[in-house]
Amino acid sequence: MTDQQQTQAPLALIVDDDSTVRIVMRSVLESHDIRVNEAADGIAALESFNQETPDIVVLDIEMPKKNGLEACADIRRHPKGKLIPIMMSTGMDDTDSIQLAYDAGATDFAVKPLNWPIFGHRIRYMLQAAQAIHDHHTALQTAARLGKVVESSSNEIYICNDHSLTLLQTNNRARTNTGFSELETQQLTLDQLTPELSTEQLKTIVSDLYRHEYPEQLLTTHLARKDGSTYPAELSLQLSREDKENRLVVIAQDITERKQAEDRMRQLAYYDRLTGLPNRQFFLEQLAQLLKGAQQSDRKIVVLYIDLDNFKRINDTLGHTIGDELLIEIANRLKHSTSGHAPIARHITSNTDIAVSRLSGDEFAIILDRLEDTAIAGTIAKYLLNILSRPMTLQGHELLTTFSIGIAIAPTDSDDQENLLKHADTAMHHAKKSGKNTYQYYNNTMNSTGHERLQLETELRRAVTLDELCLFYQPQVDAQTGNIVSAEALVRWQHPKHGLLGPDRFIPLAEEMGLITDIGNWVLRQACKDMKSWLDNDMKLKHVGVNLSSLQFKQPNLVNQIQKVLIETGLDAKHLALELTESVIMNDADTTIATLHALKAMGFRLSVDDFGTGYSSLNYLSKFPLDELKIDKSFIADVDTDSQNNSIVTAIVAMAKSLGLKLVAEGVETEQQLSFVQKQRVDLVQGFYFSKPLKHMHFRPKLLLNLSKSSPKSTS
Repeated sequence: MTDQQQTQAPLALIVDDDSTVRIVMRSVLESHDIRVNEAADGIAALESFNQETPDIVVLDIEMPKKNGLEACADIRRHPKGKLIPIMMSTGMDDTDSIQLAYDAGATDFAVKPLNWPIFGHRIRYMLQAAQAIHDHHTALQTAARLGKVVESSSNEIYICNDHSLTLLQTNNRARTNTGFSELETQQLTLDQLTPELSTEQLKTIVSDLYRHEYPEQLLTTHLARKDGSTYPAELSLQLSREDKENRLVVIAQDITERKQAEDRMRQLAYYDRLTGLPNRQFFLEQLAQLLKGAQQSDRKIVVLYIDLDNFKRINDTLGHTIGDELLIEIANRLKHSTSGHAPIARHITSNTDIAVSRLSGDEFAIILDRLEDTAIAGTIAKYLLNILSRPMTLQGHELLTTFSIGIAIAPTDSDDQENLLKHADTAMHHAKKSGKNTYQYYNNTMNSTGHERLQLETELRRAVTLDELCLFYQPQVDAQTGNIVSAEALVRWQHPKHGLLGPDRFIPLAEEMGLITDIGNWVLRQACKDMKSWLDNDMKLKHVGVNLSSLQFKQPNLVNQIQKVLIETGLDAKHLALELTESVIMNDADTTIATLHALKAMGFRLSVDDFGTGYSSLNYLSKFPLDELKIDKSFIADVDTDSQNNSIVTAIVAMAKSLGLKLVAEGVETEQQLSFVQKQRVDLVQGFYFSKPLKHMHFRPKLLLNLSKSSPKSTS
């Protein structure tokens, strides 16, 4: 490095036939205030070197015309190229390639793909080391300045006997960092300062320096302090050739901060910030490495894909803070459950390795390596389901969670990490479809179902815009007169290939995909339009019921949005009944009460749907401004044969009457069921006994007929 070069930013010559690599490399180096010249092959590199001598050269081995090894050797033969640091890069990481690079004169060696943040630091430290070498050579030329340069250098400098490796001289920086006095250092040898390097290894390095024309080798190791501790350092070793005797000069750079930065970058790159578990990237790299080893040793690897059921609903109703706490608790349970002291240990051998990762969101994965009997994976899955489903209390909320687990085995299901994880994911989705809170082993027949689901997701996104959704209306009948007085709006999907699909086929999918709010808003607007058309045609109907999903109800602008729909359709609020499930109104009850009062003030009828399936507090229920309760059809179904259901319905009726609420019995299908709810003085009845859900065009004739032939007589 010349004095003129020291007055401006250092210059790097990057040589690579891949223009994309050169672009990224230029960006990284320029961010470190390093100027850049480029060349696409070895011949162009030498031409550039002759025109302007760089401070450092980065050479790719595989290049056209003249490869990197030849270009490196030519640069070393150049009068100005003996001391310039040269880094060689290649996609090959075999020992022969590395040795060839060093034989050609390389200072350092890097394997592609390059870690760009660390690459910039390596180049910077190579330049610093080169600068230190330049300083030292300049000092050797002027004996009067030698001691001053060595002593004041910002790098640690150790001058040793090239044969015995005894320390002859150290500078202030070296003594300060190691804690040894000048006298103490003269009693040491270099191998005592480098506990990771043996005397034989160091002497081999010295021999290599003598054998090659370029007098420098770089390595990273740890240096020992007087107190017994060590610190990471990057060493540059070179021979100082003098008339009477040669010296080994070691220039050390303390890279503690760099190592800490690398550790932080690794933590960010490979570990989940929320749970501290390894992330998806770490999982895939680890799995790929294990699969490679498994192929060589003919052993099996099991992947368990774990997904929390209905996590989105928890986030939407209780908030992301509690959602995050839930994920942390799940991670802790998984870590504890797979530790060596957990009961799971009795199902595996001491050779079995277990690794837990968080893939994303509420998805976790476990690798079981060296599992002798893969059938044990099912036993482990059962154990995990039991542990994970135990109640947990977060910020005063007691949560009961369930999980679905998919199991895939290598090499039976796949010997590729991406496909193995995909198959475990597919098995997990089948576990969800099987009722959740269970596990499934992967099999080949699952792929077709997975493709069908993916296709259905794509088609559902287009269903609203393509006008494929439609509304059906189920009449609500006065229990004593048999007259139709209101209706409930029920959404259906008129699929172009699969025909009419009920809500059970697509509503859970819409909730998972986040489409339920768009669908709910469409249902609300369409129901208001249809109700207004009935009223305009003098159809006597008190109100139409529309169910609000939890996501709809939690919208901050819900009241304004519903009011806007009424203005657009011209429907009076008294003709619209808003139905919410018991679980929706009980989550965050204080906020719910405020929202319900705002809706009630606008004139809406408020109803609790599927009542009896949740855990409503009577105290809270009395605070809600409700108009009616709808008894869930599961209680009505066996009310004439099941004494327990009979008692539950009787209790619900008594509670509703005490609160002054109207009652609707859902799912009435038989004469006996109707007779029972009539005796209980239920106000409204809906179910197949009176009518199945009807399209808008068919509902009007039903109103006109007014169900005269099926009007029941009062049995009170």
